Amino acid sequence: NEPFGDVVNWNLIPQGAISSMSIIPGSNPLYGLNTLGGALAIRTKSGRQHPGLGAEVYGGSFGRKAAEVEYGGQKGVWDYYVSGHLFEEDGWRDFSPSDVRQLFAKVGHETETTDFDLSLTYADNDLIGNELVPLSFFDRRRESVFTRPDQSLNEMTMLNLTGSHYFSDTWQIAGNIYHRRSDRIGLNG
Repeated sequence: NEPFGDVVNWNLIPQGAISSMSIIPGSNPLYGLNTLGGALAIRTKSGRQHPGLGAEVYGGSFGRKAAEVEYGGQKGVWDYYVSGHLFEEDGWRDFSPSDVRQLFAKVGHETETTDFDLSLTYADNDLIGNELVPLSFFDRRRESVFTRPDQSLNEMTMLNLTGSHYFSDTWQIAGNIYHRRSDRIGLNG
């Protein structure tokens, strides 16, 4: 949950570390105070389900450069996973460069009845998406900027511990505890 319920800072979530996503419709206090219209639950990868090394490097127009690396594995009842993502571009509009830096690491312990995971998510991003241009500007240069800057500096560190234990086929206890520090600085026209 973000402090404002209508905002999701997708740049804080390392997409390469996402294993699955579920939509939970309706209001549910389990997922926080801002779930009046539902919640999106994101499950991250673990070394047990996603072993091995993967890497991706790409580039493109407007100075776009990106690299992503992931590595996971397991040893006995322990598993580990780490993913890093770097992205930068100059932007297709004037004065609109962006930088995204994300790290995700997870260590887990899993047996037939017990599962614990400790994860760290870190992001340090500088996003510039300058404001809309009046229609009269479109005739001249589509990449022009009417007001600037429109900058968001997002930094987040989150430590998360989840655990569950089955007492029988029908009884389970599960819990989640986390510490999240999120700093956001916005400057816009």
